[in-house]
Amino acid sequence: MFSVMVVDDDPKVLDWLKTEIDWGGMGFTLICTAKDGIDALHKLSQNSVDVIISDISMPKMGGIELLNSLKESDIPSLVVFLNEPDDLSYVRQGMLLGVYGYLSKPINKKEVINLLNNVYDTLMEEGQSKNIAEKRKGGEGTDLSLSKEKILYDLLRGRESAHQFLSNTVADPNINLSDKMVQVGIVEVGNFDASSRELIKTGKFGELLDEVRVIITDVLLGFKSLSCNMIEMDIGIITVILQPAFSMELAEFEDRAIDFFENILRLIQQSANIRVTIGIGEAYLKLSGISLSYMGAKAALRHKYVLGGNRIIHIGQSNLNEKQNLLYPAEKEKLLVKHIMSGDGNAISLSQNLFNDTAAGVGDNLKRLAFATNQLLFNITYFIDVRYDYINKLYDFREISNADFSAFESKEEMKKFFTGFIAELLNVVREYLPVQDNKLIKKACEYVLNNVDQEITLTRIADHLDISKNYFCSLFKQETGKNFLEYVTKVKMEWAKMLLRQSNYKTYKVSEMLGYREASYFSRLFRKHTGSSPAEYRKQIQKNEN
Repeated sequence: MFSVMVVDDDPKVLDWLKTEIDWGGMGFTLICTAKDGIDALHKLSQNSVDVIISDISMPKMGGIELLNSLKESDIPSLVVFLNEPDDLSYVRQGMLLGVYGYLSKPINKKEVINLLNNVYDTLMEEGQSKNIAEKRKGGEGTDLSLSKEKILYDLLRGRESAHQFLSNTVADPNINLSDKMVQVGIVEVGNFDASSRELIKTGKFGELLDEVRVIITDVLLGFKSLSCNMIEMDIGIITVILQPAFSMELAEFEDRAIDFFENILRLIQQSANIRVTIGIGEAYLKLSGISLSYMGAKAALRHKYVLGGNRIIHIGQSNLNEKQNLLYPAEKEKLLVKHIMSGDGNAISLSQNLFNDTAAGVGDNLKRLAFATNQLLFNITYFIDVRYDYINKLYDFREISNADFSAFESKEEMKKFFTGFIAELLNVVREYLPVQDNKLIKKACEYVLNNVDQEITLTRIADHLDISKNYFCSLFKQETGKNFLEYVTKVKMEWAKMLLRQSNYKTYKVSEMLGYREASYFSRLFRKHTGSSPAEYRKQIQKNEN
């Protein structure tokens, strides 16, 4: 049996695939489902999956970003996309990234069965080929090309053969690697946003990558203290390997490397006019640490889904407690989240103490403090995302994820921004979980927040709480000062605003995702809540962002 995961933000699609397809009879086991790309990556860390069937357009992380993350993480799953007619612009992009196939919505059962039959045959052939290759190991040797690209690729992947080759031969001047300090950065061009998708579609993406490589080369000319090798590991992914050109301390090498990548980011943003995210791994004393640095850079790059793209993200942010004697433990971050989610005003003072501990741990070095504070934000938002994912429907984390802490001129500015973010989160919690001490009301609010995509009625909530409708209405009004159905509408409208800001969903699609049967009714509610129609709201948001 081959294992399958289905990823879609539409519960109806998930239910249909669960019930209408005879997975076992076709040689598959549907082991789990996920509501978006981030949820899928979390479940992939716990399950081995052979086939992923994923919607292309989803909040938080869509199919294209998920496929790119799978490739970055070397997760060998075969991917099939579910696409709407409006998603056709993604088809070429998916093909470039190696998607296996597509299923159009509305889903046709016969098409699903035919595609799964082909998937099964492909997986069986791959399995047979793998067995043959395993049997030939140690027998007939294969003549592997020891090109510069292959040596760099194998080094980054941690293969001993590449290290042995370098140690047994004269150094290739085109590679220019030696057994000394090393640090790896990954430059992701475009982040697969609307601009980069259009460039891929028109065939101009290759020209943009050439321009980026020229920029990296030009920046290197200003850093005589560094030597550099580049390799394109995937579409739009340029891996940069840095080593010191002469003897220096590790801390000095790290600082120069950071300056190097900051110059690259700035010049690309200025001249290439496209979003770029750079993930940086830790620096190591010996070349043998190159694969660890590379894996760290990949891990740092994945933080963009919380911190935001178009910036530099350093994996050292998460390891400063080891390298820089950072004083705060993860338990304090979790405690802060607990205070925030309980609406406790002590969260403000706790966040100030946590920031002060962080600053003391890095010796008030602004550059290191910027890294550490970014990681602090990442950890807090990650804890919230995992345990209280409904907050993402009410609060736009992009408001803080696009912040560049390295641009702050003082510790006080960083602290003000960080504690201001905590205060905003606290206000959101108090607004949508208004009563913490009444367990019945809290349970009702949490039910709404966790089921905002469903139709929520008084009958349903009363059944859930096992009390009468009249008693519940009276109690909710008494405890919160609000009408329950007005509270439900407010929550749904806040998520609608988020969906309109962060996706290209049509109004009818947003209406369906909120559990409304008629898009016209949803539009009337939205106008009453915001003063504008969904289309007008999206247009204004896009205008403001531009």
